[in-house]
Amino acid sequence: MGMRRPAEGTLEHVRDCTALVLLVGLVACGGSDAWTGQGSGGTSGSGGASASGGASGTGGSTASGGAIGTGGRSASGGTSGSGGVSGTGGTASGGTVGSGGKTSSGGAVGSGGVVGGGGHGGVPGTGGSASGGRGGGPGAGGSPAGGGGNSSGGSSGAGGASGATKSNGCGKTPSLKNSASNSNFVQNTLSVSGKSRQFIIRWPDDYDNTKPYRLIIGLHGATGKGADVAGASSSEGPYFGLWDLAKGSTIFIAPSADGGLWDASNDSAFVGAILTAVEGDLCIDTSRIMLEGFSQGAAMSWTLGCKMTGVFRAVVGHSGGGVANPSTCAPIAYFGSGGKMENVTQTTQSDQFARWDGCTIQTFAAAPTGGHSCNDYKDCSAGHPVRWCPYDGPHTPSPTDSGQSKSWMPSEVWPFFTQF
Repeated sequence: MGMRRPAEGTLEHVRDCTALVLLVGLVACGGSDAWTGQGSGGTSGSGGASASGGASGTGGSTASGGAIGTGGRSASGGTSGSGGVSGTGGTASGGTVGSGGKTSSGGAVGSGGVVGGGGHGGVPGTGGSASGGRGGGPGAGGSPAGGGGNSSGGSSGAGGASGATKSNGCGKTPSLKNSASNSNFVQNTLSVSGKSRQFIIRWPDDYDNTKPYRLIIGLHGATGKGADVAGASSSEGPYFGLWDLAKGSTIFIAPSADGGLWDASNDSAFVGAILTAVEGDLCIDTSRIMLEGFSQGAAMSWTLGCKMTGVFRAVVGHSGGGVANPSTCAPIAYFGSGGKMENVTQTTQSDQFARWDGCTIQTFAAAPTGGHSCNDYKDCSAGHPVRWCPYDGPHTPSPTDSGQSKSWMPSEVWPFFTQF
């Protein structure tokens, strides 16, 4: 079929396993990242914060599978309204956020949507509700084209930058450490729940602190590290091949799991702490924060997308498993992928989001021999498209079609993200 064998030590490396159970419910084998469908273990994270009108007020104590961390979600503003006019990427009609985080019933996204001092959920000690809350999201933009084969995923929509919601870092000189290349990684360190945690961040060389940027967080597979996503071991280049496609339009983050394994509870607090730090230091469009993950990182992206309600605009998950699937989720745009040579399917990956997004679920055809196909679910709720891309290949975030040396995946994922 012309499929390449992944080199050991990369995100694509998968080894045959004979015993696959860890106490935290994560599947691994001698440092490999081989999942066989849904992970049955891990912290359950069942449900996540389901509140559509904002998150906890005064600190938000941790509930089982419920709201995030001890700090509570800062943005009491709630999720955006209709999300703008579908297909045009126009200005969102989401509620104007008033002081104290109470969401109005209409109006355009205003400056009140900037996240206040309370920060995102799970940040220990910050407590309290933010004074501004999170504003509504941008329009849905143009949806990627359907079809299969070597489809590039269609052109992106107009975006929604006109409805951008600026973070508190706009206008400031950054104090975070920027990894200015994909080979010289500089770690930023945060203390979360008494532990020192690291993440890599990269912003454009011509960064403008008055311009709100899209933010994408990339999550590595089990036993990996942030540097794998940031570029050291990525066959398609930094951040799952998206850095080059972004052309200076996006800021990227690559966190490292504690011990290489993601935990649904502790790492929700970690990602919340990252967002609080980054939004306070850099100019971020808080209505366009997105997630992409591989294997256990994909399953962790499901947890984050569903638990941190209203924070993430879209999620991309490649061959997810190893963290228990959420049981409920507010509607959120989702793109999933999986290979014939691994035990992941449409049923275990994208159907769950299709149900939550109100889509019509149908069984899509398998990928053609040596190739891939991409399919859009129909009748999804406005602004919440769901896309499934099966391929004929192994466990990897960067599959290639037969006879091709370069993965088709980045050219599918990028239009999915940029439609918002």
